[in-house]
Amino acid sequence: MNLEDELRSALRREPSPPEFRAKVMARVPHSRSWMMPIAAVLAFAALVPVGAFEYRQREQARAIKARNDLALALRITRAKLQQTRDRVHRSTRHAL
Repeated sequence: MNLEDELRSALRREPSPPEFRAKVMARVPHSRSWMMPIAAVLAFAALVPVGAFEYRQREQARAIKARNDLALALRITRAKLQQTRDRVHRSTRHAL
């Protein structure tokens, strides 16, 4: 029982000295002055990879679209060339 009483006595709440708050508040602005630039750098460092990833995704999507558009253009060109070739063959057969 004596040990429990000693622990309670040692761990009981005590009000802080009146000058304690003033000392802490006096130091707060000084400690925050370096926090904003560091917070900005950390935020920027966190956003750069996200932006780079999104940029890469957009560029990859544009490349895929360009590839698909080119494939479509080549298929259309091939079909038109085939139609032209067939017309030329038909006209040369009729001319003979």
